[in-house]
Amino acid sequence: MNILDILKATNGKLINKINLNLNIKKFKINSKEIQKGDCYIALVNQKDGHQYIKEAIQNGATLIIVNKHVNYNIPTILVQNTTKTLGQLANFIRNKYNPKIIAITGSVGKTTTRNLIYSILKTKYKCHQSAKNYNNHIGVPLTIFDLNPSDEIAIIEMGMNHLNEIKYLSKMVTPNIAIITNIGSSHIGNLGSKENILKAKLEIKKGLTGPLFVNGDDPMLQNQNAYKSGFNKQNNLIAYDLVSSLNHSSFKININGQTHQIKINLPKHLINDVLIAIHVALYLNINIKNIKQALSQFKNTDMRMNIIKTKNQNIIINDCYNSSLESLTGALNTLKQENQNKLLILGDINELGIYTKQIHNQIPKLLDQINKKKVILIGPNMQKVIYPNAQHFNNYQETLNYLKTQKIKDTLILIKASRTLHLENITNYFINNDTYLSA
Repeated sequence: MNILDILKATNGKLINKINLNLNIKKFKINSKEIQKGDCYIALVNQKDGHQYIKEAIQNGATLIIVNKHVNYNIPTILVQNTTKTLGQLANFIRNKYNPKIIAITGSVGKTTTRNLIYSILKTKYKCHQSAKNYNNHIGVPLTIFDLNPSDEIAIIEMGMNHLNEIKYLSKMVTPNIAIITNIGSSHIGNLGSKENILKAKLEIKKGLTGPLFVNGDDPMLQNQNAYKSGFNKQNNLIAYDLVSSLNHSSFKININGQTHQIKINLPKHLINDVLIAIHVALYLNINIKNIKQALSQFKNTDMRMNIIKTKNQNIIINDCYNSSLESLTGALNTLKQENQNKLLILGDINELGIYTKQIHNQIPKLLDQINKKKVILIGPNMQKVIYPNAQHFNNYQETLNYLKTQKIKDTLILIKASRTLHLENITNYFINNDTYLSA
């Protein structure tokens, strides 16, 4: 991408006379990641990126984009808002490379669905997907910046905390296919109701140029004009004869009058995500044989229902990337049929606002359905949850101090909380202190 392209995309003002044919390799917002030939964009968020321009230049930046006057002996483009510039550049690159864009939103299951779709589509197409949890007004542009001209499909997550955020992202990337995994209570503290959450998720249609795929079992999505999948008979793709265990499920689907059995290493509460992935893959002409094979080999990303087994018969369910009432319900439901002793280490569910007490007060009913259990509750909101014989702690450090006094063996351990509680430290404790770790 040359300087003229960048000026056209950003409506910026060029400072310093330079070779207008200068080509930029990559756009970066982290000065430490800059390499020779990159452009450094100085964002102003919690930190002012203009403070790191010198470091970016030292690391090889050949162009900087700023929103305040600076004086460096390097080609510089001045814009009004560098964060807005991210979106403008992302839109330019998206249109220049023109891959098919699959955009995914939903209260829970976005990353699992993205990974499922990627694992299937890469059997036929050259695919790119969101890195890490890059799903907001900064992360989505960074995902687009990493596109290659040869990429045929890009699978992009879109998250939100408020109205109009997904609308901005959808107009930025103009998806060819959109997906809504479900409508839950995540961020209800900001949005006020599930109806507003639905409204925010449906903003994904603002830039959409093709079909919408939804979880047809979600009551709030059943009336949408979309491709629907699930277990209900009114869906376009229906699953039946589900058999599920702690970390494995199988079910049947019917395609063009033929029955196919699907096997996947995921529990039953994630099967709707699997069905959406299958539905999208079929729409994009992936052979069912390749779909089945890709799903049979699928492994989810870290901290999302990952199963860690040990030689001393402990099984850790590492699901501490995030939490909501819906995902906690799903995780606990997987334990109902397990007869092993259980240790439930559960932390706060965040971003619930005025619904915080109401939602946390539903947790005891969920716990009542689990047998042979001990319960540890962590965080200020969980402190207020009254449950017989439960241990309460303020944070993971206090919890670790307690766990170090306990002998835990032959136990199924669920670790789940919102991300801010950092319960991965508890997972790491079990792993690092279990010398019998096998897989």
